[in-house]
Amino acid sequence: MGATSETLIPIQELVRKTTEKLEANFSKIGTKIHRFPRGLRFVSKHDRYIAPSFVALGPYHHGLAQLQEVEEVKHAVAHYFCMQSGNSVEEVHGKILSVAGEARGCYAEDAVSGFSHAEFAAMMFLDGCFLLCYIHDFMYAESALFSNRAVLSTGPCMLRDIFMLENQLPWLVLEVLMTFTDIPMCQFVVNIASTFDTGWIQITRLPENELRRYRPPHLLGFLRYYLIGNMPLTPKVPSRAFIRKFALASGAIELAEIGVKLTASNKRWLADMSVQKGYLAGELSLTPLFLNDYTASWLVNMAGLEACTSTGWPSDGYNISSYLSLIAMLMDKEEAVHELRAKRLVRSFFSNQEMLDLFKGLACHLRLGCGYIVILEKIDDYKCERHVWIVLHKFF
Repeated sequence: MGATSETLIPIQELVRKTTEKLEANFSKIGTKIHRFPRGLRFVSKHDRYIAPSFVALGPYHHGLAQLQEVEEVKHAVAHYFCMQSGNSVEEVHGKILSVAGEARGCYAEDAVSGFSHAEFAAMMFLDGCFLLCYIHDFMYAESALFSNRAVLSTGPCMLRDIFMLENQLPWLVLEVLMTFTDIPMCQFVVNIASTFDTGWIQITRLPENELRRYRPPHLLGFLRYYLIGNMPLTPKVPSRAFIRKFALASGAIELAEIGVKLTASNKRWLADMSVQKGYLAGELSLTPLFLNDYTASWLVNMAGLEACTSTGWPSDGYNISSYLSLIAMLMDKEEAVHELRAKRLVRSFFSNQEMLDLFKGLACHLRLGCGYIVILEKIDDYKCERHVWIVLHKFF
């Protein structure tokens, strides 16, 4: 009995401390910088869309041998950043030092445990200056530092790397650095988002004053917010009866055969999806998409972010995931990919087979969002109603 009592006290303490730790982590879920979810890692061959190939930002990939070429450039960029701002390195670094403790709490504990406070602050300083100078140069092309051969030859890699979930810097670090110099962050995100557009006219998804008021957790979160920020909530929750019989996916070719026309949505946010039903014909509308190597990476990482931060189902944070699930459903074979191209719903430098492989790989692992299931339920309703009208038409 005595041994049992002695063991009970440490177990109670362990359980209490573990619960408190988990609750504290959960309360910060929106501001944490998460590792890419294990369940989605299979979507990317050789971690192409998960691990950076040129620059490490933050602790998760810091120190990897293949990323060392740019580390010296970071020091030169930090010097340039401070010089252009009219402040000393000591002053700018001192400000980062003052928020380093809070920034440290944004990462997984095991990823930062090997860094002293000073080492972590130095990493945030160098990485933050590098990222902001890159953004400034992307918009204005004024710095010779980003015109060297090492950086110029890796433009697409940079655009992948800076929007990877595991390669983010806490927004508070960027906020501190942006007090020293003007960085066109909102315009940068707007420009980046326009890469998804299939037309010649840039879509304004949110007014700039609204975008400026938003305080994201990091750059990837800022891009996602701009792409879907004003998107209406899913109007209805799918019925439990429908979810129980959930095996109703239909490819683009099958939908065409039953009278469902695929059209491009004219809504301004990415990930718009809707179904309009008639008696013998219907319409499935979705946002057109331009797909290349880095827009594919951004989509995969936004889906990863949703998997980490959406705390309820089906109250939905799975907007991008639902959109990707719908495109994957429509691309059930190579001919369907051709159909989506013909309808101008997808434009890409990828081959039909490459697109099919990407979306089918995603579909196996994505969390099914409420928006996607609602679309499937509406398609199922259309099929049932159409069958009834066909029977009635034959009878009369």
